[in-house]
Amino acid sequence: MKKNILLAITLCFIALSPAIESCQTVKSSTASKMLKFNFEKGKGYDYEMIMSVDQEMMGQKMEMDMTTYYSMDVKEDNGELKTISTTFDRFKMKMGMGGLNLDVDTDDASQVSGGIENEKNPMNILNKLFGAIKGQRFLMKVNAEGKIEEISGFNQMAESIADSLGLEPEKRTEMMKSFNQQFNEKSVKEQFERVLYIFPNKEVKIGDTWQKNSETSGQFAGKYNSTYTVKEIEGDMVTVEEKSKIISDNNKGQMDGSVIGELVIDSKTGLVVKADQELKITATADGKSVTIKGISKIKGKAR
Repeated sequence: MKKNILLAITLCFIALSPAIESCQTVKSSTASKMLKFNFEKGKGYDYEMIMSVDQEMMGQKMEMDMTTYYSMDVKEDNGELKTISTTFDRFKMKMGMGGLNLDVDTDDASQVSGGIENEKNPMNILNKLFGAIKGQRFLMKVNAEGKIEEISGFNQMAESIADSLGLEPEKRTEMMKSFNQQFNEKSVKEQFERVLYIFPNKEVKIGDTWQKNSETSGQFAGKYNSTYTVKEIEGDMVTVEEKSKIISDNNKGQMDGSVIGELVIDSKTGLVVKADQELKITATADGKSVTIKGISKIKGKAR
């Protein structure tokens, strides 16, 4: 008798399972979330951005690992633009190419302490430069799609760094030039827009797609034509797939590449909690071809 009851319960469970799964699937597929850049005024957010790149040209290999830590505090919100004070908290970079090795970490006191004059190590001034960047701030004004409408503070930042290092006029000019090449309003705006300018600014559900177009002028200069697709919605977290095509054709050469990745976004704020992306690029200039492969990772958290 007990065996018959257990058998009946098991059969009922098996019969009901597809219906239960069907209901769960319907619930999941019909869920929707407003997806926009919505950092809250008075709140703080931290980003860790990691980029690892392998590059090869004519048998010559270059490897680079770079990690940047930013803290972002929302100072103003007029309903259309959010004014965000952003601080360089830490910068790490390791690069090796043709016997040249560069190792920078702004949290390594042995690298960034001491004077820079009369140093024999040609990398010393670079270490001190990055060390002086730590703690520097700039302002961004960002709309609901994550597009940076305005960025400021870099001229003052360069002056502040030069003053803090106490450089002679010639070295000061050299430092300012190096700083402006690596950190300027345009390059930082482009870097952040690859993270922030991803939102459709509307309600989305699983399967919805939208496009964003952006450009960069740095190491991977080109036009990014990106398609984003909602893959999953679980609570407030929205998982989005990115497929980007990179195209460049100018007097410097041609470039063809792609970015494929997945982002997990907190729909309440637009914070990218986690992102993993793969970069593949083939660049051609003066008959020479360069193959670039990279991995980008982002971690975000609210304070």
